[in-house]
Amino acid sequence: MQKEAMTERVRGVRLLAALVVAVLIALPAVTAMALDKDQIVQMTQMGLDDRAIMGAIDSAGESLALDDEDVEDLRERGVSEDVINHLRRRGFIISDAVEQDDLDDDDFDDLAPAPAPAEESEEEREERERLEAEEEERIRQRAEELRREEEEAAQRERELASAAAELPRARQRLDRDDNMAAARVYLRFLAMDPPYDSEEWYEATFGLARALVQEGIYSGATSPLLEVLMMGADRSHFDEAFRMLQTLTREIGYQPPLLEELTQFNVANKSQSFQNEFNYYMGKFFFDYRRMDLALDYFERIPQQAPQYPESRYLAGVAQLDPAVNDTIGALRNFEDAILAAEAATDGNEDILELGYLALARVFFELGFFDVALYYYQQIPSESARFADSVFESAWSFFMKNDFERALGAFHSLHSPFYAQRYYPELYILEATVYLNLCKFPKSQRALAEFQRQYLDQRPILQEYLETTFEPREYWEMMNRVYQNGSEPELPRLFTNAVLESISFYNIHQVIRALEAEKRALMANIDALGEFGEEVLGRVEEQLELNIEEGGIVVQQRLNAVDQELETWVSRATMIEIDIASEEIEQTRQLLQNPDFQPQDGPEAGTTLMVVADDWQSWPFEGEYWVDEVGSYRSALRTECIEQ
Repeated sequence: MQKEAMTERVRGVRLLAALVVAVLIALPAVTAMALDKDQIVQMTQMGLDDRAIMGAIDSAGESLALDDEDVEDLRERGVSEDVINHLRRRGFIISDAVEQDDLDDDDFDDLAPAPAPAEESEEEREERERLEAEEEERIRQRAEELRREEEEAAQRERELASAAAELPRARQRLDRDDNMAAARVYLRFLAMDPPYDSEEWYEATFGLARALVQEGIYSGATSPLLEVLMMGADRSHFDEAFRMLQTLTREIGYQPPLLEELTQFNVANKSQSFQNEFNYYMGKFFFDYRRMDLALDYFERIPQQAPQYPESRYLAGVAQLDPAVNDTIGALRNFEDAILAAEAATDGNEDILELGYLALARVFFELGFFDVALYYYQQIPSESARFADSVFESAWSFFMKNDFERALGAFHSLHSPFYAQRYYPELYILEATVYLNLCKFPKSQRALAEFQRQYLDQRPILQEYLETTFEPREYWEMMNRVYQNGSEPELPRLFTNAVLESISFYNIHQVIRALEAEKRALMANIDALGEFGEEVLGRVEEQLELNIEEGGIVVQQRLNAVDQELETWVSRATMIEIDIASEEIEQTRQLLQNPDFQPQDGPEAGTTLMVVADDWQSWPFEGEYWVDEVGSYRSALRTECIEQ
């Protein structure tokens, strides 16, 4: 319709131009053109513009004279009111009474006949003809442009329809894991800029995301996948797109704040299985952003029979320990529920089972119920990767309750070759303190000497590395060589192990490995993906650099923390050495006063020396990955302190 209207307008303008030219140049310039009522009607019926008809009236001279009947006839035959009013203004209508409805207030000043137009000179005629020719050419060019645009639009529609017809075959390729062939079809269709929110656009956008996820090009899939998700939960591919989002979060940590928009969608009409997945994901999303109130709300929606229930109970317990919530009783209840649910799981859930026990142990340790804490520590099996840390943390529990025999037994476990390279600098300080409390001064001094040999003697190497290494990439590459290849590091193993045991390092290492794999996948398929592939590759390389930079900073910060920790333990060791010297003098004095010395069974609980004061009773937990177990060794040493 638009094309037909434009064609009519072009045709009308062309007729106008032709008629005006014909009328004006057909007669000699010195002769006024005769014009009558019928010619005015004829020009109207030919579709001439009112302005052209008025121009012809102005050129007619004084020969035109119309009465009221002629005016009525003109109206009936289609002549516009604008033309009739123009005839009145020019004085060509002779009437006894002027119809007020036909005139505007400003028209009364124009009722006097206009002076006859001056004769047109040759120059004026040529200028007029030039302008008319230019206007006609402009109209012709615009009509040609419209014609081309219409042809191009029609051609685009044909190409779009042809590309849309390929979408079902692309879906079949996806089902056969021919991902890049399918991606090419989807990219070609989307490059044609189909109508947003059309069914074809939705199918192509989802198909592209799926092809990239299946090929391991996760960063490339983020944008189309997010577009599909934001179209709403009632669309056909929402469920599958959401599960792909879970993959992206797990593989590359994709969890942008914009995902909070998913909370506006109603999933109550979905299957219970999907609702469980959705509620767990959103709960973990808010948990990671430390919005614990919202996290708890979503975790509470997960029913007991859901596979995600044990994890949701554990995370809910951790959330309740957050200072913003501070619900210790609720946390203990949730940890217990997590353990029971993990034990009842058909396929077992050892990870949550261990984390639940460790969580309970640590909470009771903080509350001062050391025996209860030890009970839960003892639930961690010896084959667990968390066993070493559980032994170490149990040693703290024994130490705090002055059960020195079992504390020394735990120390003995940690001195075994299995754990020789674990970063436990305070282990020797605790051991020296126990021996000091038992008045075993030589053994206390040997523990301090071992702390000096293993940690302090190697500390200058760490300090020199920190003072001479500045770029985060250097820190990352050094640790990556140790982690990936097992190569010998520039630093002692005890210090690099302190980094490897960090959850922050592990998490960012996983993301970097996924980005490196994605980069390889892109390089292998760059020709198939064209400009889109180049764009995604650029983003992946940029993200890889940023994560390596961040990973290097994590390594640097952890090594700096190790150096600062050692400085703290140096101060504690110095305090023990001073106490040893003081106690040896006191013991000598007591021995001289009491030759009939008899060993005690051991000091009363709560009589440990000042080095176990509250300012260093804490040891570093690893976030939600709490770990612990106690060894089976016990020391048979008895106190050598002299009874006063």
